[in-house]
Amino acid sequence: MDVVTYDILYTVLKKMLGGKLKEKDIKKLTDYVINFFGYSDRIIDNILTPADRDVFYTLEELEIVKPMEEEITISKGKLWRIHYWVYRKDKIQEILEEEEKEEKGEESPEEIYAKLFQEIEKE
Repeated sequence: MDVVTYDILYTVLKKMLGGKLKEKDIKKLTDYVINFFGYSDRIIDNILTPADRDVFYTLEELEIVKPMEEEITISKGKLWRIHYWVYRKDKIQEILEEEEKEEKGEESPEEIYAKLFQEIEKE
């Protein structure tokens, strides 16, 4: 996955927050986040207001984004720290794959093993 699109992010947020938020609120949240990232996979933290940052902390708890820090040496040897928010593309891809399996009706490895153990216990 090169770019996290609206559809991808919406699918992931719906999977993660479907029981907690209404669909229209999930769409609003998706628009909100996409407006920050656009076609990029990282944004600089300086553009966020405290309220925006709270939303990103919530997304961090859901493992959809993560904070990053970069240190750059500027004149006279001083360090400048730049804070970013970055998509967790690995986690987003994992959630998308789970969603596809559920749509196809495929079982996860955990479900297969659980069924095997149930069958063994019956014998």
